[in-house]
Amino acid sequence: MSRTGSVVRLAAVLIGAAIPAVPAIWPEQIWEHKRTGQASIQVDDIAVWREFGLEEAERATYEGPGGSMKVAGYRLKDPTSAMAIHQWLTPAGGSPSKLWKTGVDLPGRSFLLVGNYVLDFQGRIPPYDDFQKLYVQLPRLDGSSLPALPTYLPRDNLIASSQRYAIGPAALEKFFPGVSPSLAGFSLGAEVQIARFNSPKGEIPLAMFNYPTPQMAREKAAEFQKLSGAVVKRSGPLVAVVLGGPSADEAERLLSKISYQATVTWNESTKSKEESMAEFLLNVFMFIGILLAGTVVGGLLFFGGKRAFRKAMGRSGEDEGPVRLQIDK
Repeated sequence: MSRTGSVVRLAAVLIGAAIPAVPAIWPEQIWEHKRTGQASIQVDDIAVWREFGLEEAERATYEGPGGSMKVAGYRLKDPTSAMAIHQWLTPAGGSPSKLWKTGVDLPGRSFLLVGNYVLDFQGRIPPYDDFQKLYVQLPRLDGSSLPALPTYLPRDNLIASSQRYAIGPAALEKFFPGVSPSLAGFSLGAEVQIARFNSPKGEIPLAMFNYPTPQMAREKAAEFQKLSGAVVKRSGPLVAVVLGGPSADEAERLLSKISYQATVTWNESTKSKEESMAEFLLNVFMFIGILLAGTVVGGLLFFGGKRAFRKAMGRSGEDEGPVRLQIDK
């Protein structure tokens, strides 16, 4: 290598060393708090994290007015994966967050699901307005909607912090090992919401599988029923499975509370055909009225303008006699 090439390479290394590393998630300063420490988060269950598409995991410490603050952040590939991680890591004993619509608050801690991020604040909890400023600065934020599957879980007797979400074999094996990945059918687009419920005879483990079509769900329900001890119910594209519950009766009581049809009619129109036709005709007549009014106004403006022009030219309408056509016979 030439001396010139060595010098250029050395200069590049020195310049790179002089430029501080850009934080993956947490900036140099948050509000009046300055960052005093920063480190990557080492996660366990690598296969599960990889399945959810972990992009960055970083913690930091800040010092400023009101004391110190410790933060941790995880950026996932999309909001669905972030929701799965949030369900998995949510600490028990929390109450709905006052800071964000999806999250929990504990004494001195706020654990939030924000788009494709999971954020953990400890120590100083930021006020709402300050958090909004941070929210818009998060790198590569994905604010798309969350899946609807968790909303079909019954709320009665649901064990807090027991929800788990699976989009692939690794998470299913960890959270609901009684069902094989081939039976779940992730290659068909299946997603799974898992939870546990209290009953007089013990805890009931439930998994709800969501498929792209009711036909797929019907076929899968028949396969699930072949599992030893499984109690199965299909509702639309959902297949709910209780496996290893305390009794079949308790399982049936829980499954009876799951209904896909309960929510699919929220956006349906309530107008009858007669009301729709009346509204259509009213719109037609209104359109015709607007056209007629526009025609009248246009005519008045035209003739008014013409008269004003003649007056400005010193001519009057009376100067012009009627037009006669002389036609020789």
